[in-house]
Parts: sequence; C-alpha cells; structure tokens
Amino acid sequence: MKRRSSTRSQGLTITDWMKYRPYKIPSAYDSYYLKLANSALAYLDRPETGFKGIFRREHLKELAVLLTCHFEDFICEIGLWRALVRKHQELYGKYLPLFDLEEYDPNYLNPQDFAYLIWHHLGKMAQKTLMPQGRPLLAAADHFYDFFETRIDEAPATDFYDRWLDISPDIYFFDLKLRLNWMAFNNYITGPEFSQGFQEAVDKLDDEENELLRQLQNRESLIYGMQDDFLLKKSSSWCALTAPDWLAEVARCPDELRPDIRRLFQRVQGIFLYEGHDKKYYRFQFVRSGRLFPVHRESVDLDVAKMKAGVDAASFAIVNWRGEWWLSGVYMGWDGSPKDLDKLRIDPKGVNFYGWTEEQKQQIYSLTAEMEEAFLSYFGERLVFFKNEKEMARAMEAHNAWWNENKTKQLKPGEKRSRYAEMLAEESASYDDIDLGGGSVAAYYSPGEGVLMSSLIPRVVKLLQKKKLKEEEYPELFYSFFHEFSPVLAHYIAERYPLENLRFPLGGDADFVRENFDFFLRYYNPGDFREALPLLSLLPEE
Repeated sequence: MKRRSSTRSQGLTITDWMKYRPYKIPSAYDSYYLKLANSALAYLDRPETGFKGIFRREHLKELAVLLTCHFEDFICEIGLWRALVRKHQELYGKYLPLFDLEEYDPNYLNPQDFAYLIWHHLGKMAQKTLMPQGRPLLAAADHFYDFFETRIDEAPATDFYDRWLDISPDIYFFDLKLRLNWMAFNNYITGPEFSQGFQEAVDKLDDEENELLRQLQNRESLIYGMQDDFLLKKSSSWCALTAPDWLAEVARCPDELRPDIRRLFQRVQGIFLYEGHDKKYYRFQFVRSGRLFPVHRESVDLDVAKMKAGVDAASFAIVNWRGEWWLSGVYMGWDGSPKDLDKLRIDPKGVNFYGWTEEQKQQIYSLTAEMEEAFLSYFGERLVFFKNEKEMARAMEAHNAWWNENKTKQLKPGEKRSRYAEMLAEESASYDDIDLGGGSVAAYYSPGEGVLMSSLIPRVVKLLQKKKLKEEEYPELFYSFFHEFSPVLAHYIAERYPLENLRFPLGGDADFVRENFDFFLRYYNPGDFREALPLLSLLPEE
C-alpha cells in the first residue's frame, strides 16, 4: 500500500521556533507562540492566498515564524521593530517605505508592518521581486494584523529580553559577542538574511580554490573566523545596519556606550608578529603597518614560554572594545619565512585602514585629498567617460605626469579648468560626446576614497538617456543601478541625468522610484553604506 505524502501535515516544530531565541530551553511561553506560528503557516499554505506553489515551503515556514516573532516583539517590547521604524524615520522621513501610511500608528501593530515584513523577507530569501501593492501581499497583511491583534490581551510576555539586552560599560567582551551573534544570526529581522549569506560564503569557500585556506590548512578555523565578518562588519538590507548597529539601537545601556558598540566594525585583520607580553597583554606588531597592538590576554591562551619575540607570527583579527584590543575570531599560527614577511610589508592588500597608526592614517588622508584635487583639476569633473580602455590608460598616464609637474603649484579652491578637455580639443576630439556617456568605460573619483573604473557606468547612463527602452531594458537598468552603484555614485548620476527610465521592474512610474530612491540603494546594495576609506596604501620606509 502506497503511503500518502505528509507534506501538508508537516507543520512547524519547536526547533523551528527556537532558531530565533537567544536561549536553548523552551517553555510554555514558547509553545504558545509556536501554536500561533503554525496558524500563520496554515494561512500561507492555503492555495487561494497566492503564496503556495510560488514560494518554497521552507521560505513560507520561516515567514510564519518571523511574523509571530514580530508579534512577540510588540508584546514584550523587545524594541527591534521600533528601532527599524525609528531608523526609517531618520533616513527617509517616514515610518516605512513603499506603503501607504495614512492610518499608521508607530506604537501599535499595523497591517503595513506585516506587509513590509512579508515583502522584504520573501524578496531576499526567495530572490523574487514582489510588487508592494500586490493583492495577495496586502490581503495577507490584513489577515495577520487581524489574527494577531485579537490575541494581544492573552499573549504571554517575558522580561528576559530586558535582562539579555542589558549592556553595562564593564561587560565582558565575549558576553557582548553573544549578543552580537544573536543580532546577526538569530533575531527575526536580520537572522534569515545573515544566515543565508554566511552559508553561501561557506559554500563558495568549498567551491573555489582559496589561497588563505591553502596556507592555513584549517577549514573549520577559517569558517569560524568568517563568522566575525557577519557579527561585526556585514551590513544588512534593513537600513544597511550592521549587527553592532542593531545592538546599539536596542541595548538597555547608557547612551554614551552606544557609539562604542557601533564602532566594533573597525576590525584589524591580518598577519601579526609576536613581540612579547606582560601580565595583562600580549604585544603584537601588525606586519603590514608596523603598528604595535596590546592584545588582552583573556582573548586567547598562548604558551608564551615557547614563543619567540620577533619570530613567531599568526593570522587573526582584533577589535577595540572601550580602549582595549581583543582577539576576535580565531588565532591561527603562520609559518611564513622572513622573506614572506618582507613581502607582506609591501603588499597593498595586506592591511585595512584601521591597522595603520594615527600618523599613517593622516598621511593617507592627505595623499587621498591631494589625488582627488589632482583628478578634479585635470579632468574638470568627478566622472569622466572614455571611448575605450586604451584611451583611459593614456589619459590617466597624462594626468599623473601633469600632476607630478604641477603639484607644487597652488590651485585656486573650486577651480574648474579641465586640462583634459583642453587636450582633447587640441586633438580635435569631441569632449562633449564623451562626457555624455558616449564611451565604453568611465573613471569616477569617489570622494575620500579613490578612482573607480567601470564599464557599467556608460551602459547605465546610455539607458537613462534613451528616449524609449525595450521591455527587457527596464529591469536591466533598475538592477544595475541599485545593485552595483554606491550611494555617492548613484546620487551623482541622479543629479546629472534623467531618471524617467528608472522604473520598478513589476510596474509603477519613475516617481515611485524617486520616492524610495535611498531605500532601494540600502535594500539592494547595503554593503556600500559604510565609512568612506581611502584606497591608498603606504610603502614601508627603507
């Protein structure tokens, strides 16, 4: 006798619910919310609601849990959604993007909140574009609002989160990291996105030949270290906030502590040379910059009796927490030769900005400002188009030669003379045609950072300027623009070219995109919402 498939009857288990808990042992409290989550899943499973068959069941199961977590967030006043709404108000001047907020109450449950949570989660996890005003989505939002709103009086609350999020100035660093781990992987807002992103990073590590993995020959340790990228640096599609940003928003702590939490993203990672120790700290020299860091000995237990100063080296990352450097991630011994260390000292990729000394940072800032002035003085614009890569290489070479000859001269602030335009005019070339995006490659000087060279920019500008796009060119333009352009570049182009062709893929006019311009940038390309850091690197002095 053939057994009937039990897919329809497979509901959520306590394991599904506990995935987003910062504790391990369930109680009657968790059983109550699990029951609500299963009711939410039952709605999503109904064919007439428009979700089943379009989205994978695992995504719908997780969505049911997240919707219930949102209700729990409201009941227990955890503060995650309120932090999100507060950030929306700060960034966009409204509580939520995309939706009509005429009857929105920021201190209560709202259909728009459920609609936005559904839109955002399914869009990211299923990698599908959803129309915010689609009938199934809005009907589901109304259903879940009614369903949860009628259960407000009966729903149990807990003070666990008040205790869990109580961050004192003297909190132990690794207790703080436990909170960051929940913020990254296990809270209902960023958890699905970061968990999926981390798994994709691990899969990529296995699929590709990884040089660091080859050198260290320790896959598990490398993966453990990769988690710190998500705990400390990774920006989420939710307002481009990092896990430290989220913790700073919801922590029960003195306000003066919040900037310290946010600055945890300033991690220094690379090869360090052991230089000795005292009772409290190890002394490590960051090889690429020569800077000496005192690293708290509670970070890692090293057998210093067997270590030789100036000889033993290791790969790890350190984070500054309230004036002290802590090893964060994994410590892996490095067996490179003295010759390998010499190579690292001149490797432009061997350092991040926070590994330099303050004096070195100021030197890099000054050099970057000098190069930016040179670019603007020579080309006359921050964005320049070229017919091909050969022309660009020739122009950049001429630019460098010109600046080296004239860098001692004092240029007037804001001078708009373009030596490049003069050069093209002398050669009877059409600078105007190139400036309008007629070329195949472009150079853009990102403020405070450096030169970005791109073949995508001319393509996007061409599509923006076309009188009429083909049907398939609308999504190409939209995704190229919001996926690939940094916020400063996107705004620079938006100020100079028409945006009428920039349309949301599933419909709507250009005004809809204009109204949600900054939201789309953060949603599709959150990683570029970061501190502007120079791309320059210093060479060691002889």
